[in-house]
Amino acid sequence: MQPDSFNALVAEIAQVGLSAQVSVRGEHLYIGLTIADAPMSEPATNTLRTLLYRIDLAELGLADVRVVHVYGLTAPKQAAWQQKFAISPLTKADTDLMSFDNRFSAVFYFPLMVLTGIFLKAFAPIGGLLQGIDIWFHEFGHAVVAWMSGRRAIPLPLGFTPVNPERSLFVYVGVLLLLGLLFWAGQREQKRWPRLLAISLAVIQFGMTWLMSANTFDMLLYFGGIGGEFLICALLIVGYYFPLPQYFQWGLYRYPVVVGASFTFFGSLWDWRQVRRGLQEIPWGSMWGGDGDMERLAYGHGWSHQQIINTYNTLGTVCLIAILAIYFYTLFKQHRVWLLLQWRQWRTDGLNGR
Repeated sequence: MQPDSFNALVAEIAQVGLSAQVSVRGEHLYIGLTIADAPMSEPATNTLRTLLYRIDLAELGLADVRVVHVYGLTAPKQAAWQQKFAISPLTKADTDLMSFDNRFSAVFYFPLMVLTGIFLKAFAPIGGLLQGIDIWFHEFGHAVVAWMSGRRAIPLPLGFTPVNPERSLFVYVGVLLLLGLLFWAGQREQKRWPRLLAISLAVIQFGMTWLMSANTFDMLLYFGGIGGEFLICALLIVGYYFPLPQYFQWGLYRYPVVVGASFTFFGSLWDWRQVRRGLQEIPWGSMWGGDGDMERLAYGHGWSHQQIINTYNTLGTVCLIAILAIYFYTLFKQHRVWLLLQWRQWRTDGLNGR
């Protein structure tokens, strides 16, 4: 006798006019159809494909099914034809924009948000109006270096970040306390990434505050402006895939954040590619006149012009590779069965065509 889940599926198939036998092995669902009901493979397979997408396989105890094999049976264990297809039935998560298990969000909405940011940057009138986003990330890059090094800093949206060069125990303990709260929230909700993030940042904070020399701090402080346009933006972009504690409502805010971070990241990446090609100058000076970050690196810390160009281009490339790697890893993880079937079909078609 078939299990209840099989009987329920057989009943669903019968409602579309097909008599079936059903069995399951791992991720593979096998459906044998009476040849009298399904003399042609394509119509029967398309009918089953539509049916399996419409019903909730999880409620039938078949949530693990990823590949469906369909046979037109002339007799037990004798098939006139056979077909197979990958299936990824809709789940509740797929209709919830806040869910990090939403496969449409992970694969389609993410590049849409990135492309929106790039478009806004490339469209000159809008890009000019939104220049404040670039300024904020730049100044926040300076401030993060200062905070992680135990120094007071206030990132201002006017293109200036006042920093106290003296270490402050108050700043160190304050940042460490915030990281502790992040770890506690992740522990309470059993989320791995907040805990790993909190521990990693706490280790980096300790090294930057107590082990790093004042000269290195000064260099990183000026490097961190444009460095923040790459690193902070890249972290926010890939953070799209990593859930944070519910308090942050990250499932919702990640969408506009990715647009803003992409606006700055890809704009900076393009600018530094142009600098490397000799089509733009290194961004010397500051918004308010006088020496800027590049002058401090070049004349205060001995960086050559080529070193500045190479360093920022390398940083941008590494961040871009990380973004693409996480995106394609997620794509393969969530759609691996379909991708593998397409690959095998492509190889089979190629061999048959020779």
